[in-house]
Amino acid sequence: MQSSLDKIWVAPTLINRAFSEFPCGTLFYSLLPRDNKGGKNMVVKTLFIVLLVGSISAVHLLYTGTDLGFHMLHQQLFYIPLVLASFWFGTRAGLSTAVAVSILYGPAMLLRHHEGGMHLTVITQIALYLFVAFLMGWLSDRQRRQQQQLLKNERITALGKAASTLGVEIRDIVTGVDSIYRQSGGLKNDDANDDFLSEIDRLKRMVDGLSHFAPTLDHTSLSTDLNDILRHSFKKYRPQAAGKGLNMTIEPTGTGCPSTISVEPLFRIFDELVSNAIDFSQRGQDVVLRSFSSENEWVLEVADSGPGVAKENEEKLFSAFFTTRPDGYGLSLSSGRKLLRDLGGDLIYRPGDNGGAVFRMHIPR
Repeated sequence: MQSSLDKIWVAPTLINRAFSEFPCGTLFYSLLPRDNKGGKNMVVKTLFIVLLVGSISAVHLLYTGTDLGFHMLHQQLFYIPLVLASFWFGTRAGLSTAVAVSILYGPAMLLRHHEGGMHLTVITQIALYLFVAFLMGWLSDRQRRQQQQLLKNERITALGKAASTLGVEIRDIVTGVDSIYRQSGGLKNDDANDDFLSEIDRLKRMVDGLSHFAPTLDHTSLSTDLNDILRHSFKKYRPQAAGKGLNMTIEPTGTGCPSTISVEPLFRIFDELVSNAIDFSQRGQDVVLRSFSSENEWVLEVADSGPGVAKENEEKLFSAFFTTRPDGYGLSLSSGRKLLRDLGGDLIYRPGDNGGAVFRMHIPR
């Protein structure tokens, strides 16, 4: 038995067939705009809605009787194209159809019927047209956004699995090469020896970054104070910052940041942000580590007064393998953002108010 949803597509399909089978229709059909998302289908659906509105309006306007019941039937029939427009094309098209229907329906009813209360009836009916169109369109738009997000998440998960698998394979190769190097006693050329060790370390860091693209399936839920992450990084990087002549300060929120998120990967992400801030800052500049509350989440922030991120690089900042450092591998920010989003949070960048860069880790409570 055919479902009600399937029946919605019957009329557009018949119109589609009519256009494609008759010579004139074929010519017209070939002139319709085409795109990669069913452009011809869209035009056919639009024509079907226009025909529906036109047919119902013609019956409504050409009816010369005085039976108010027929007019009430006509006003209910207008819901058919209105709902279809909202369902197929979203809020904007639905509201446009509702406005067109209201213009065709309202004035005719007011001119033909002068009974008391008719103005209120017409205004109420028009309000219902607009409300139904908005509601159906909003639901349709939301469903499309959810489908797009699901497809995007599937692609990200597939990329994560591929990157994680690739990371494991590369790790085995790097471990083997490193083992052979150490067993052989190193290279005879000291300069080449140092370069070799540097490249091995770089490969290890890249493999570590790739491993963090693995899909996050489960997390231990233990209540932890996220301020511990600030204190850990402050203690770890303060000597390095002082050696470079930087002013590193810490500003944890006084009430604490209790969270049930597994914090182990968060330490690594925050450490990377602090390390980057130190690398891009010059003597005498500031690096501030702070935490604060924002709605239903905690925010851990690393702010520096360095050169910041060039405007043309902001969109690429979280892309895998994008880096402005000669010795960088471009995975710390992209893998960090993916991991936080898997946890229900996010990693974002914004320019500092007085220059520099501000990176914020948004972490669910």
